[in-house]
Amino acid sequence: MKYKLPKIIRDKKNKAENQKQFWKVFLIEGGLFLLTSVLSVVSAFKLDKLAQAQKIYLPQNSLQDFLFSFLFVMFFVLIFALYNNKKINKFKEVIYKGIFIITVFWGGMTVLNLFMPVFVAILIMGILMALWLEAPSVWVHDVLVILGLAGAAGFFGLGFAPAVVVALLLIFSVYDFVAVYKTKHMVAMLKEMIEKKVILGFIIPKAFRFFSSNLKEIKRPEKYSENFMILGGGDVVFPSLLAVSVIPFGFSKSLIIALFSLFGLFFSYYIFMKEKEPIPALPPIALFSIMGYLATLFF
Repeated sequence: MKYKLPKIIRDKKNKAENQKQFWKVFLIEGGLFLLTSVLSVVSAFKLDKLAQAQKIYLPQNSLQDFLFSFLFVMFFVLIFALYNNKKINKFKEVIYKGIFIITVFWGGMTVLNLFMPVFVAILIMGILMALWLEAPSVWVHDVLVILGLAGAAGFFGLGFAPAVVVALLLIFSVYDFVAVYKTKHMVAMLKEMIEKKVILGFIIPKAFRFFSSNLKEIKRPEKYSENFMILGGGDVVFPSLLAVSVIPFGFSKSLIIALFSLFGLFFSYYIFMKEKEPIPALPPIALFSIMGYLATLFF
């Protein structure tokens, strides 16, 4: 005999299932985020020790130079991404893939070469790249993004003063808000990347089994009704830059900032689950990262 459960019982059951799903997805998202942050810090710590031992000069980065470079690159990327032309559209996917491959290969080699011989690092990156090109799955994509972002944050973060990164976090939090809610060009760029199957950020599956999914299955991950979400690379790399920038003042301070940024990610995720629409993820992450940095000043 089949019968319908009373409404109050159905509601409690649905609420429990929703809460379980909420934490399951955050476990995946937070795990990828924290792994990247910690790998950035560990790689930068090792790189800093290596540079001191061998007296290698690491380039210093200024706020003005970074902003100028970002605006210069972003100007051309926006024109390229938003300009619709049949001839250009044919080459967009090739160019996007080229940018992705160069970025993650350089970042991945920067990280792996700190822990293993260069030929082993090249072999690992070569296998991952071949898999991404021939059988692009979510797990391969996310592994490449972890290595790419960790390498970039670990290398460049050592060249920033913490105060400069704090300023960048504040500036790009405002930019993120405007780009998502006002001009909406960030949403347009996301859709463009999804269409070309080249996503410069993490693909967050709603369940572990979706890690094996092909990138072709990702259609509209900005909607939570799909099996995937997207976390932009900038939302991960900027708090990692701050964590890395304080390494000269103490390894534990970097880990404190990484932990605070994870709390910021949680609030960002919580807001997204309420809205179920594209949101600027960086502002809450930046806020908690800066709070973590301020906390380290008292230790």
